[in-house]
Amino acid sequence: MCAALHATRRGCHAWRKRPPGAHDLRDAEPAAKISEIYGASRGNHGAPKVFAELKRAGERTSRKRAARIMREEGLSGITCGCARRPKGAAKPAAPQANAAPDLVKRDFSADGPNRA
Repeated sequence: MCAALHATRRGCHAWRKRPPGAHDLRDAEPAAKISEIYGASRGNHGAPKVFAELKRAGERTSRKRAARIMREEGLSGITCGCARRPKGAAKPAAPQANAAPDLVKRDFSADGPNRA
């Protein structure tokens, strides 16, 4: 792993033993409040609503910070059933009611691979 990161073994071990940084410590308090709000909504609220609740409670944070903390904690809101689609799946094509018939009878099938 050290070779892939272009780091020395000594540096990797020092990094693993290092205590959490100031940024992580500052994120701990909003993370606790975010998980509390998320739990109170029974897992329904996403980042925008959680951010609104934090703002209403007087907590000073940004919308993007709340979203990042939720993402790091593995918390996500519930989307409506119509919006769910498997990741990477293409949207199904709309059915064409009045498709014109192929009067020329074109055939685009290939007999084999191209040979040059």
